[in-house]
Amino acid sequence: MEWAARAIGVFYVLGGLMLLYQAWLNWRLQRALSGLIPVSVTDQVGDGVIALGAMLVLASGAALAALSGWAVAAFLAGWTIQALYLLWNDRAVRIAEPTALSGRRRSVHAFAGYTAVTALVLCLPMLGVLG
Repeated sequence: MEWAARAIGVFYVLGGLMLLYQAWLNWRLQRALSGLIPVSVTDQVGDGVIALGAMLVLASGAALAALSGWAVAAFLAGWTIQALYLLWNDRAVRIAEPTALSGRRRSVHAFAGYTAVTALVLCLPMLGVLG
């Protein structure tokens, strides 16, 4: 069971790094286009929350890969940020474009997977896997 927990942790470390890179690219693109296209406050808040969520995904993955007891708190914090972001984004941004709807659907599917892993991580201390 330890090897599976470590593998899942490494997966989330890589996922967190990819999300941080995406947030950095969004920030650079917005700065480059700021003179041409105004950036809404909603987009700025969304990018900030995505960066925070990425850091929490990275931290939770690192904690799980190390089989640390902090993995439980990190996964719960990451889950909370993601849930709040999805709820906020659903109300703040009304999307009608098919590509944007597809992106939202992928985000919800990723959240469902993170939810399942969070539930697993909550059970790991009882199984003696996390220290």
